[in-house]
Amino acid sequence: MKNNHISIGDQIVELRQTYKIQQGELAKAIDMHQSVLNRIERGLRSARDEEIRDIAIYFDISADTLLSIPHQEHTAALELSSDEIALLQKFRELDDRGRDAVLSTVTREYRYVK
Repeated sequence: MKNNHISIGDQIVELRQTYKIQQGELAKAIDMHQSVLNRIERGLRSARDEEIRDIAIYFDISADTLLSIPHQEHTAALELSSDEIALLQKFRELDDRGRDAVLSTVTREYRYVK
């Protein structure tokens, strides 16, 4: 996994600059002393959970975005058999007509299972 991490302090500075918001203005809006925000931005103090939440809400972004956590789809882990893996690999190599035919067949056959 690549490390494209931007510190929360740098992220806050970047957001403030993008939206042309002064440090004092943001601090006041989230009910934080400006010196505390300054220390967070400079990496001298960690942001607390509620501070992360308040900053994310202020900028209308997710806490993950503020923390530079890349978006990941959260799906239940499936354990696939070797036959299922082979089927998926072959399916991905099909053209649109082939994929449509396979999906149509699976849909039709699934009706019998119910």
